This record gives sequence, structure tokens and C-alpha cells, in this order.
Amino acid sequence: MLDAAYLERMLRVAFSALIGSKYTAAIDGRMPAHTLIEDCYHIAKVRADVAEIERAAIIDALDACDAVNRKRNRVIHDAWLYKLRQATAANAATESSPGRESSSSVDQLRDLAGQIGQAADNLSAAVMAALGPESMRVEDQLQRELGHIGELGEVAQLADENNEGNGIR
Repeated sequence: MLDAAYLERMLRVAFSALIGSKYTAAIDGRMPAHTLIEDCYHIAKVRADVAEIERAAIIDALDACDAVNRKRNRVIHDAWLYKLRQATAANAATESSPGRESSSSVDQLRDLAGQIGQAADNLSAAVMAALGPESMRVEDQLQRELGHIGELGEVAQLADENNEGNGIR
């Protein structure tokens, strides 16, 4: 899901922006989305240089990211359970065990993808409003210095791809 990757990327960018160091790029790539959300939340709470209204907007955006990430995880885990049950349907004990079935329609998945992309966009906007647009480039600084990405940067490329996928241009 491109939108889930975009959300994780925006969480890494927000994490670096909130800490204010290009060196976060050395560790944030290994952090799962829920850890990034929690850490961003804690950092936002203690940033004395961020106005209360801007802090509240970041926290609200992180809450929305957490909610859609949980929905995404539920869909993924339900799909795994559904596949596992199909694969082991011959086992009578598995057939009668309680659990959720995979019932996500294509429309529901598209809706969830849109929610994920919107949550990422809202987080990006909240961090930019609080810390300025340059803060969104902190994470890419080390990557650029090491020659891992070009001048445009990964953030802009992902944003463009996400907008194209959502029919925005």
C-alpha cells in the first residue's frame, strides 16, 4: 500500500523535524510506525519552542495517524488470519475456532488508503506550520550528504506519487 509507506515516511520526517537533527535518519528507518507515532507525541509535548495551538495540531495529527495505522494493521492481520484459515480448512479444530473473517471490500480498502494519505498530509502540514517548511528537509540532509537520494529528495517524490495515486494533480 503506497499510502502506508507514505505515512511511515511522513512519520520519519516529522520525527527528524521535531528532534531537529539530520542524524535521526540513522535510526528512524528501523522504527515501526507505532513507535514513531509515540516518540513524535512525546517530543511534541516537550518542545518549548512550539506554540500550544501548533502543539495541539501536531498531537491531533499524530492521533489520526495512530488511528489509521491501527485500522491498517487490523486489515492486514485479518487478511493473514483469513488466509491461514483457508490454508488449514481441512483441520476441523481450525474451522470452528473463533476469529474475524476478512471482509474488507475494495471500496473499504480504497477508503482506508485515502484516510492514511490524509493523516500523513495533515501531520506534514501541522509540523510545517509549527516548525517551518525547512524542518521537513532535515531527515533528507544526511541521506543527501551520503549520496543516497537526489536533490529533489524522497519526501517530494513520495508526496508526488501519493497525490497521483489519489487522483490529485
